Amino acid sequence: MEGLKKLKKYRVHSENDCSFKLDSLEEAERIYENWKDDYMCEGVRESESYVEIAESEDDFEDYKVIKKVVAVIDHDRHELGTPKEEGFDWDYWAKWLEVVE
Repeated sequence: MEGLKKLKKYRVHSENDCSFKLDSLEEAERIYENWKDDYMCEGVRESESYVEIAESEDDFEDYKVIKKVVAVIDHDRHELGTPKEEGFDWDYWAKWLEVVE
């Protein structure tokens, strides 16, 4: 029908998971932030691990990524010491780098 505004839906994606469809950007952003925290605690792979918010008006037949972060090595943190030097099992400190907004 002409004149009807399409309702946007949102999902959160990572390299391992995809959320259910969400009605609000605020809810998607909350899940996005939680996933970022959870994945960083679980361990991420540099340049492979990511979290993103996707937006769609056609039930996700097509979608646009509106926010995305990718895990990168935190070189500033490495100057203070490596994880192994501090008693951890992983090889590098990581942080999220925002790549899409």
